[in-house]
Amino acid sequence: MEVREEVRQLAQPLADEHGYEVVDIEQASLGHHRVIRVYLDKPGGGVSVDDCAKFSRRLADAMDMNQIIPGRYMLEVSSPGLERPIRTLEHVQRFAGQRVNLQTHDAREGRRRWEGELLGPVDGRAGVRTDEGIEEWFEWAEVRSARLVVDPWAGLRQPKAKSGGKAPRGGER
Repeated sequence: MEVREEVRQLAQPLADEHGYEVVDIEQASLGHHRVIRVYLDKPGGGVSVDDCAKFSRRLADAMDMNQIIPGRYMLEVSSPGLERPIRTLEHVQRFAGQRVNLQTHDAREGRRRWEGELLGPVDGRAGVRTDEGIEEWFEWAEVRSARLVVDPWAGLRQPKAKSGGKAPRGGER
């Protein structure tokens, strides 16, 4: 089993116990040390530094007890931040209507990056309505990454007229 999944299996019950959401788990290398990053959130509000510290201690104890990572590692627990990753269709549902930067595995119309309003989910797809009013829909498996975008100028931007956007394939919106 992959280390990230093993960490998730230990982290999820601890998070559930305290009303947290495990947003993402990353694994990286820093020299000869592994770095495990766990991103937590709380429905209705962010997690505090104190929340992260307490969770980190409990998760580190569980990881050490289960010996899932051979050798030394560093554990980092933090909030996903304002530009949080969108990892699941449940996240798409929760953050629909907000600005997102979405990247696909393969190019479509010569591009892989799409920015605009997050749409969906509809039939396993997520969409983006660009500033030009065009909608593009993607099977979730096509999405390489998606992140919320903090746009300080959003309130000043004039909404553009919606041109003939594409409806989701295989279903109604």
